[in-house]
Amino acid sequence: MPGYLGRFIDSLADYCGKVICFLHSPRLQEASLMDYRVVAKNVKLIDIGPHASVMQRTLRPRLFTSPISAYAAELDILLIRGPTPLLPALAKVSSIPIALLLVGDYVTGVNDLPQPRWRKELIRVWSHWNKWGQKRATRQGLTFVNSRVLYNELKGKTPNLHEVRTTTLNKGDFYLRPNTCLSKPYRLLYVGRMDRSKGLLQMAEAVSILVERGEDVTLDLVGWQEHGDPICEEIRMFANAKNVADRIRFLGPHPVGPELFKYYQQADIFLIASFASEGFPRTIWEAMANSLPVIATKVGSIPAFIEGAAELIPPGRVEALADAVAKLIHHPEVRQNLILRGLELAQKNTLEIQVGAMVAKMKFWLETQHG
Repeated sequence: MPGYLGRFIDSLADYCGKVICFLHSPRLQEASLMDYRVVAKNVKLIDIGPHASVMQRTLRPRLFTSPISAYAAELDILLIRGPTPLLPALAKVSSIPIALLLVGDYVTGVNDLPQPRWRKELIRVWSHWNKWGQKRATRQGLTFVNSRVLYNELKGKTPNLHEVRTTTLNKGDFYLRPNTCLSKPYRLLYVGRMDRSKGLLQMAEAVSILVERGEDVTLDLVGWQEHGDPICEEIRMFANAKNVADRIRFLGPHPVGPELFKYYQQADIFLIASFASEGFPRTIWEAMANSLPVIATKVGSIPAFIEGAAELIPPGRVEALADAVAKLIHHPEVRQNLILRGLELAQKNTLEIQVGAMVAKMKFWLETQHG
């Protein structure tokens, strides 16, 4: 399965007698994302069918939820990761107590989809319908959210609501160093989906501005390309036009763990320039754990969770992004302070701590609400 999910499952298994995973089998174009093998021996995988289209899962949900009913007697609680097209149907499966782990919001991401306007409007209508079903589900179970925006939206309307930090970090993943930007070229890094809403083109534009100012910088882009989004080709065209093609590298996807973390350890500054709403990108924790100073935009839960441990800028402001990079390059005391504060913050947000707290809350809720 994907590393961000596999590491969570392995950590969850440390606190449970058994973990049964009901997952779709991936489509052919998704096979490369299945880069993690679960190691826990008390995890069982149940294939609920192919990762079909949103419409198929919406109109015929029982095709995918029926395998879960067969295991109802073995389950104490059904933890549903959302948003998902199946969430409204999953919440009605048998009489199993449910907990939701909400890590995003379909509605807020509609405007950033690379789709014609008419299609966006159809998707928007469906997204609101799905969210309505999701809100109904939050009233009957336990709800975890990794977003301050979602938390504030649900607060007062949802019983048993808890804010959590989703992460991929184990306590043994930390790489300690006192400083970065010690030699040229200064290496900027982005890790994540090659999605235009992450501000990738703005990062390339910032590189061009910095080079024009005489700064010796490069940008490494690590992650998988989103199907149907030509942002990588747009960046290449821009880089060629501005004569910075040799300073921007596309390094492809790499599995979470040592293979991915080496890119953080070789970098000088981590960038994430999202202009859409975020939950909280787990890559920020990864960067901080690898002693990287972080520059991020003030969107979603980033300002609420960051606690002064990153340089924050307004979204969509390319000049501000370039200025922030230059500031960290030329002010080592600022850079070192961010590294130290980032390490302290990341150490509070490991899988051992966060998943342990989630399981404790699920156990308490089951004991008090379901005997």
